[in-house]
Amino acid sequence: MINTKRLKEEFQEISRFGALKDKGITRLAFSNEDKDAREYLIKLIKQSGLKIKIDNVGNMYARFDDVKEPNLSAISVGSHIDSVPNGGFYDGTLGVMSGLEAIRSIKESGLELKRPLELIVFVCEESSRFKMATIGSKIISSKLDIAKLKDLKDDNGISVFDAMKNFNLNPENLQECILKNGTYLAYLELHIEQGPVLERHNIPVGLVSGIAAPIRYELKVKGKADHSGATPMNMRKDALVCSSEIILNIEKLAKTHKTSVATVGYVKTSPGVLNVIPQECVLGIDIRDIDSLQLQKLDSEIYNCIVEICKNRACDFELLQLTKDTPVVLDEKIIKLMKEQAEKLKIKTLVLPSGAGHDAMHMKGIAYFVGMIFIPCKDGISHNVNEDINFDDAFKGAELLAKTMFSLANL
Repeated sequence: MINTKRLKEEFQEISRFGALKDKGITRLAFSNEDKDAREYLIKLIKQSGLKIKIDNVGNMYARFDDVKEPNLSAISVGSHIDSVPNGGFYDGTLGVMSGLEAIRSIKESGLELKRPLELIVFVCEESSRFKMATIGSKIISSKLDIAKLKDLKDDNGISVFDAMKNFNLNPENLQECILKNGTYLAYLELHIEQGPVLERHNIPVGLVSGIAAPIRYELKVKGKADHSGATPMNMRKDALVCSSEIILNIEKLAKTHKTSVATVGYVKTSPGVLNVIPQECVLGIDIRDIDSLQLQKLDSEIYNCIVEICKNRACDFELLQLTKDTPVVLDEKIIKLMKEQAEKLKIKTLVLPSGAGHDAMHMKGIAYFVGMIFIPCKDGISHNVNEDINFDDAFKGAELLAKTMFSLANL
C-alpha cells in the first residue's frame, strides 16, 4: 500500500533541515531549523490534499475526512520533528513521515473508509531545550498551564511561552488547544526503538506493551568556595565531592530495582576555577520505570540519599521537580490487531516495553485505544549522531501502520 520510494525520498529531504556537517542533526524546538522543517511538511500536506490546522502552541494536524461518516472520531497517528542537540535523523521524524505516507497511501488507494484519518505533529517533544519532554502532547491533554510555560526556560533564559510567541503562535489561548476525551477512536505512533532488543533478536517490528515514565529533577548542591591550597581537607564544604557521592549512589540505588533506570545527565560546577573549591553544583536527574510503584519507590530512595549525603558533608541543597509522569500500559486490542495484520504481511514481530517516553503516553483518554510500533535502530543507538536504521524495517513498520489504520478506520 505505501510508496516506499516516496517515503524514503521525502524523509531524506526533511532531514536536510538542521543536518550537521558530518552526520546527525540539531533541530531544537522553535528554532529556525524547526521552522524550515515545518514549512516543508506543510507543503507536503497541502500537496497531498489534506486539510491542515495549527493550534495556538504549534501542534500541527493534517486530516483526511472524505469518508462515509466524517463526524465519527478519527484514527490518529503522530510523532514529532524536533531533535536533541547532535542527535539522529530518525527519532520522531520517521514516525511523522511514516504517518503522512500511511494516510496518503490510504487516500490514494481509493478504498472506502468509514472514519477520518488525522496526522498529529507534536511540538517540542524533546526535553533538551526546556528540560521538559512531550510539551505539545501534555498541553492537549490538559497537563500544562500557561504559568508552567512561562516557568520553563532554556539556557538563554527564554521561556517556552516566549519561544512560542516568537514563533508567531498564541500560547495565551492555550485552553483552545485541549482535546476532549474520545476525540479519537485510536492513536498510533511509529518510532525507532532507541534500544538494542529488536536488533539482537533480528526482529523488524516491535509492538509496544507499555511506556516507562520519567521523574526529573534539577538539584542544586551548595557548599562553600575556599582556596584549594589553604583549606585543610577536614574543613571543606566541597559541593562537587558531595555531588559525586550523590551520583554514585543514584546509580547504586537504580541497580537494586529490576526495571528502573536513573541517570545524572549533566553537572554544572561553580565557580569552575582550578584552584577554588566548588561552591555549587547543579545536577540534572532522570529517573524512569515501566512500573509505577517501583518508580515511586526509587524516587523516594534517591531523595533520602540526597538528604543524608548533604547532611554528612555539611552542604545545603535545593531540589526542583521538572517532570513527574506516570507509566502507561498500551491497549491489548491494538496489539492483537497489529499482530494479525503483521501475520498477513508476513512480518515478524515482538511485543516489548518502551524505556523511553513518547507523546503516545499522553493520548490515553483523548483516544480510546493507543498503540505503538517500533523498528530497530543500529546497535540500539539513539539521541546520537550515529543513530541509524535499515530502511527495509522502516518500510515494514510503515506498511503495518497503514494496514492497521485502514482496519481501524472501518470499525
